[in-house]
Amino acid sequence: MNIRKAITPKESITAITFITALVAGNAIASSHDDYVSFEDCSWWDFTCKNEQSDNRYNTQYPIVLVHGLSGFEQILFVEYFHGIPSELRDGNAKVYTPNLSSWNGIEVRGEQLVDYIQNHVLPDSGASKVNLIGHSMGSPTSRYVASVYPEIVASVTSVHGANSGSHFSDFMMYQLLPEDSPLYDLYIDITDGLLSTFGSIIDFLSSGEHYEQDAFQATWDLSSEGAAAFNEKYPEGQPTSDCSSGAEEVNGIRYYSWGGIGGITNIFDPLDYAMTFIGQATANGADTDGLVGRCEQMWGNVLRDDYNHNHTDGSNLLFGMTGFTDAKDIYENHANRLRSIGL
Repeated sequence: MNIRKAITPKESITAITFITALVAGNAIASSHDDYVSFEDCSWWDFTCKNEQSDNRYNTQYPIVLVHGLSGFEQILFVEYFHGIPSELRDGNAKVYTPNLSSWNGIEVRGEQLVDYIQNHVLPDSGASKVNLIGHSMGSPTSRYVASVYPEIVASVTSVHGANSGSHFSDFMMYQLLPEDSPLYDLYIDITDGLLSTFGSIIDFLSSGEHYEQDAFQATWDLSSEGAAAFNEKYPEGQPTSDCSSGAEEVNGIRYYSWGGIGGITNIFDPLDYAMTFIGQATANGADTDGLVGRCEQMWGNVLRDDYNHNHTDGSNLLFGMTGFTDAKDIYENHANRLRSIGL
């Protein structure tokens, strides 16, 4: 029998479509090169248990820790996510810590993050997706990437994220000097210039890069008004009502968040005093981590919203001085959570 004649054009198209979809599906699902799949071990199988323990944070897709406003990877001995990458790597996680523009808008930083993922993380790891964990402004930055480039994101986790704005940004934009003041434009220009210069210094010290800075855009994006506009464009995981959870899964991407309402959690941490003062001065008595209100931190599946952590504690800054609740433990537990559900 002539095989060519036995297969109709319609059948050929169907077969080609199936094969193409199968190949694409396998590409989309590719894990990183060192991934060891999660397995529920029998009680007697100690070899299995040891392997799973060694790979307890070995998520299928690499973890990318995304810093917030005025953030960096490392400057001298100061890590933004102090000790967290090394702890996760001890459990065989594949972890990346990009440097993004210190002071710029969410969408600009988001495109920088996309460039880092596509040109560094995916080629280096062999994976086709990433798990994004963003602290502060790193949360909406990560959400932007997931919304616009969903094919490269497996999950987004917000840590003390400024998802619905920051009362401190509102204070800087509208309250420190009223908009109707004749000096308002001068105030904005001076503040923008100073903070943008500060951002350039941070970026240079951290990575040697000269990223574009736009402190005004960054501050506006984190204000209540700016966040509302951003969330209207990129709503995936948005809480269904004020101070509540949102959808855990949208477009195949998982959304999680956790946050805190701490003040001075370690008397030796100078940043604690700054967070406490700012919170008391600008939050109007609402629960806050110092920079972002408790409700404004919520997004997707809210894992917890009342850790005794202030805003900088959320990334384990400064030098891990976070009080009794170790921030590293929270990240480790979450990596294990992602691993257990195949992410």
